[in-house]
Amino acid sequence: MRPHGQLGSRVASLRRGARRRVANTGKHRYSTRSAEPPMSLAIEPSRSLKQAGFRGSVDHAASLAGLTTWRIGGPAEVLATPADREDLRIALAWAAANGIPWRMLGNGSNLLVRDEGVRGLVLRVRRVLDDVTIDGTRIVAGAGASFPMIARAAARAGLAGLEFGAGIPGTIGGAVVMNAGWHEYEIGASIESVDYLDDAGNEQCITTDETTYGYRRSIFRERRGVVLGATLKLARGDAEEIRRRMDGFAESRKRNQPTELASCGSVFLKPDGDFAGRLIEEAGLKGTRRGAIEVSRKHANFFVNSGGGTAADALALVETVEAEVERRFAVRLIREFELW
Repeated sequence: MRPHGQLGSRVASLRRGARRRVANTGKHRYSTRSAEPPMSLAIEPSRSLKQAGFRGSVDHAASLAGLTTWRIGGPAEVLATPADREDLRIALAWAAANGIPWRMLGNGSNLLVRDEGVRGLVLRVRRVLDDVTIDGTRIVAGAGASFPMIARAAARAGLAGLEFGAGIPGTIGGAVVMNAGWHEYEIGASIESVDYLDDAGNEQCITTDETTYGYRRSIFRERRGVVLGATLKLARGDAEEIRRRMDGFAESRKRNQPTELASCGSVFLKPDGDFAGRLIEEAGLKGTRRGAIEVSRKHANFFVNSGGGTAADALALVETVEAEVERRFAVRLIREFELW
């Protein structure tokens, strides 16, 4: 899940801002990349965060490997799971007041955590902020809600448009930020509005349109704030036909992707007019290994962890593939996963 960032100094103390509806103008662009200042937590994190009023769980030096779909990565300096939205505000205010960079973690797909781990605060929202409401043809979902679960709920309700999402292992928050999709289908086509916590601590309901999303990107990837949830506008359909389409997508994924092994999902974005998997296969790289990480023999754009793989192995394999594809085809592959 990609949304992450560092709050500016003007939010040393977050307050509950008035929730307001604003049109998406696309004028404001904030970097979500943490500055990663030279720092270490001089205060005991659990005690100090709890003293700030945080009610969720807090762990120090907690491994992130088991919280990512690649099953790779070192520890988070501080890993916190907020109890609710107010807890999230408290944690972000604490981070801002102490000059601590922070990141958001959902289901851990499309993510590679370095072996040395992540400095600062990691906020885990999976199974938190996971409320889901179906109202007519609209689904209102919190950022921590499972995308596959919502896709299945939509199908049961006879709502079409999310059938492709049943096989995408992520949360709604991450899906919104990266405009998750499969082939020509993207979640951005169904998003009506996004609940967003900006860097001033105010909640906004941002209406979206076709300018909000692109191929595996959205305006939220460049903003400094947090996606809290989204409202999806779907279409009525025949529940049985929707189920058949969903089953067809699932069968295609199972047949063509190494779903039985740990991976981050697609490693590279689709180049213009081609496919990363085809280029990697044509370069003769299927089955290439670095340690326990291997270019899948089933789908070359998936690098699988057979057990005990490291981030160093994964990065070495990624760089090898990038170099060989560029040498053979003069195509520079763009990484789809986030590197922490």
